[in-house]
Amino acid sequence: MRAAVCSILLLMALYQGEALRCNFCYSKGGGLCTATSVQTCAGLTNACGAVILPAPFSYSFRQCMDMTVCQGFIKTQGVIANCCSTDLSKWLPHISRAEKLI
Repeated sequence: MRAAVCSILLLMALYQGEALRCNFCYSKGGGLCTATSVQTCAGLTNACGAVILPAPFSYSFRQCMDMTVCQGFIKTQGVIANCCSTDLSKWLPHISRAEKLI
């Protein structure tokens, strides 16, 4: 019994790994904000997102977020976004399909 408990604890420790770390910033105006700090993702936030929202909002942000939400930004017309699951990734924008057709 003791060996089983130790085995389970060892597997849990190995499974946890390190938390994802993302650049963090928020800015009004054009272009992507410059990262001001690093955010450690927790809970359901399993992706780093970098998003630029067009007018009338005209702001950008980088932060931890759920990958599904981040993919939703990519699919939104006019929004420029990048989603990744690696630490402190560089900005590689994806333009929504609707915008590519224009």
